This record gives sequence, C-alpha cells and structure tokens, in this order.
Amino acid sequence: MAYDLESASVRLDWREFEAFAEKLFCSFEFQTFRNYRLKKPRMEIDLLAWKSGLAVVADCKHWKRTVGAASMSRVAERQALRAQRVAEEGRFKKVMPIILTLRDESLFILENGLPIVPISRVRDFLLNWDHSDHPVLVFEAESCQSNLFATR
Repeated sequence: MAYDLESASVRLDWREFEAFAEKLFCSFEFQTFRNYRLKKPRMEIDLLAWKSGLAVVADCKHWKRTVGAASMSRVAERQALRAQRVAEEGRFKKVMPIILTLRDESLFILENGLPIVPISRVRDFLLNWDHSDHPVLVFEAESCQSNLFATR
C-alpha cells in the first residue's frame, strides 16, 4: 500500500509541514537546515537541503487551496532571489530553488525555470529533475567552499 504524502500532510500545520519536508529530504540522504537566515537584506529560507554539491532551497507552502499563476509567479520570483543569495555565498556548486506545495498546483515548472513540487511528487522530482523536458533554474557558484555546515 502506497503512503499518500498529501493526505498525511493535510493534517499538519505549516511548521509541521516544514519539519515533514525536512524528514523527507533526509530520507534521500540530504543534509538539511530549516529556517536558514541570510543578512543584508534579511531573508529566510524555509528549508535548505544539500547533497553532493547541490543545494535545494525550498519554500514550503502549506496552502489549503491551489493558487493562480500570478500569485505563484510572485512567490517564485522571491524564492529565486533567495536561492541566488545562497549561490553567492559560494558554499555549494549548484543551488536550485523550488516551491514545495501541499497540493498539486498543476504548474510544474514556471517560465523562469523554477519548479513547483507537490509533496506527493518530491521523490520523483529528486530522482529525475536533471532529466526534465523543461529547463530547471539552477544557480552555479563561481567559487565553492565546502564543509561549512556541521551535520546534525
């Protein structure tokens, strides 16, 4: 019997949804950091997950309903800026912003290349994002510093 991640996530509040997303990424052997803060200007990332030089910068959206394309585009624009800032820090070779949603938004990859990933499709996305028919937005760091985060 398959485990329905969306049904399980509906019962969670937004903080629990972020914690659940973190555990999901950990199950794919990612190291994680929740509520990662950047300064000047101040920004916060819901979930930063990294493995093998790739960092996933996730904005976790526990919305009860789907939202329209215009709203999603505004959210994606801000998320892309946060991911770009992480890339500028130089800790990771590649930085990919995503919006992790509770519901299936029917938009998978926005025009700017930012993926919208329903919680129910995280596994498929993590295994196949680099084989997508549509280009996925990934920032590449010019210089990379490693081992700056302690494992928890």
